[in-house]
Amino acid sequence: MQEQTIDSGIAKTFAYTGVALVLSLVVTQGWLMGFIPPPSPALPADELARIFIERKVGIRIGTLIQCICYTFWSTWAISIAFYIRRMERGIPVLTYASIANIGGGYVFFLLMPITWAALAFRPEELDPHFLQVMNDLVWFIFILSWPPFALFMIFIAVAIFKDYNVPTIFPRWVGFFNLWTAVLIIPAGLIEFFKTGPFAYDGLISFWFVFAVFFGWMLVMSTVTLRAIAADKRARAA
Repeated sequence: MQEQTIDSGIAKTFAYTGVALVLSLVVTQGWLMGFIPPPSPALPADELARIFIERKVGIRIGTLIQCICYTFWSTWAISIAFYIRRMERGIPVLTYASIANIGGGYVFFLLMPITWAALAFRPEELDPHFLQVMNDLVWFIFILSWPPFALFMIFIAVAIFKDYNVPTIFPRWVGFFNLWTAVLIIPAGLIEFFKTGPFAYDGLISFWFVFAVFFGWMLVMSTVTLRAIAADKRARAA
């Protein structure tokens, strides 16, 4: 069988795109759009419409940047999928499942800025209640879409625990870290039951906690993937 090698330059670039995605989210939603934290789901429709009208330029610029940088989900996740393939023997079931999962996650990432951009295109002409429902939809996409991402974390963990390489590509603690992260983002599923409090989509748990856990996971996985790439490069040089 042909040895599975990776171009370290391309792999490092792909791993760093995850960091770029996280930074772009903080800059666009936090600074340009003012959506960190989200507008409260209990906010009256007229007040929410006023926010979109007042911030429409920032929202348009922010969503343009997001449409570019959120595509990095696929490049970043593929840098991990390659190592999942390296951990598997025989038919790479986890690899195939991960690639399919990555494609689905890519759709969720792009639906968010596209919907916000459409709302900010002509917010003065939209019925405030329609705008409110569509804004709810974006936050539901952002937070309630946790299951496929949790599944990807589980795929990573299973691959690490079954890794036949010596030494293993990722340390075993990374597998446990992925399992715990998959569990810790479950409270995101409660946002459809609450308009106020810690489980609302602007709440302490369903937004702030899940937000920190998920994007912290991306930064940790970027770090361990970069270490794996460096170890590959040293092994080839030796």
